[in-house]
Amino acid sequence: MKYCPQCKSDLLAKKIEDLERLVCSSSDCEFIYWNNQVPVVAAVVEHEDKLVLANNVSWPDHIYSIITGFLEKEESPEQGTAREVEEELGLHTETVELLGAYPFFRMNQIILGYYVRATGTVRLNEELRSYKHVNKEDVKTWDSATGYILRDYLYAQGFEPEEINLFKPAAGKSTRGPLYQRIDRMVNAIPEGRLASYGQIAKLVGSCGARQVGYAMAALPDDTDIPWHRVINSQGQISARRGGEGHEYQRILLEAEGIVFNDKGKVNLEVFRWQGPAPEEQARHFGPDNS
Repeated sequence: MKYCPQCKSDLLAKKIEDLERLVCSSSDCEFIYWNNQVPVVAAVVEHEDKLVLANNVSWPDHIYSIITGFLEKEESPEQGTAREVEEELGLHTETVELLGAYPFFRMNQIILGYYVRATGTVRLNEELRSYKHVNKEDVKTWDSATGYILRDYLYAQGFEPEEINLFKPAAGKSTRGPLYQRIDRMVNAIPEGRLASYGQIAKLVGSCGARQVGYAMAALPDDTDIPWHRVINSQGQISARRGGEGHEYQRILLEAEGIVFNDKGKVNLEVFRWQGPAPEEQARHFGPDNS
């Protein structure tokens, strides 16, 4: 981000509270981009005496990881962990034990790692493509926050797992999977001054749900050109998914494009909704084979 979303002046790096922040260069504006870290929960799931690793639909087929998700409003980390395990794997949680807190700087997140002992029959939701049961002695870890969580759990169990470059992309390839790339292209087509809902984007893209679109937008890098701020929920409101100031920041960006909010923080989607690409344009540029 180079310019102030409130007055469009240049942003400058400045020390505030002993940390370097981006602040507006205008003396008449008090905007500060705090960029606070977002809390995420992650679960090392033990089921039938083995660990469960899952493949997200947005990832390459060979990548399997532990279960992760964002906390909901007024939800404890333990409750959020149990909910994510139930939603994504269909399993009942018997035990939730904290393993530790791990920074994930690339995504500006703090990941709270938990061990979960679960029962039931695995039933994947739309976010996951497949899963596998792995013996603890056969699990490999990776150089990332979720890999560290899994590594530390295995160390505590007396294992010394091998570390691999699980998430290292092939030369010249995007780090975002085919589904996320299709979502990116669709969101990038939303014109300035128009909005789309998560469910609308999911329907246009196909093969995903509204939550998956939300995850795709939340996983964008900070310097992205994708207009993530033009995607809101189906009630015409901004979903608070980017941490403490995300809601306010997204509203600032939208109001700068002429989007009008009422006194309840809602947008009239009948006025501002994007109707999507023409059918021939969607087939040509946004089809599932154009990734």
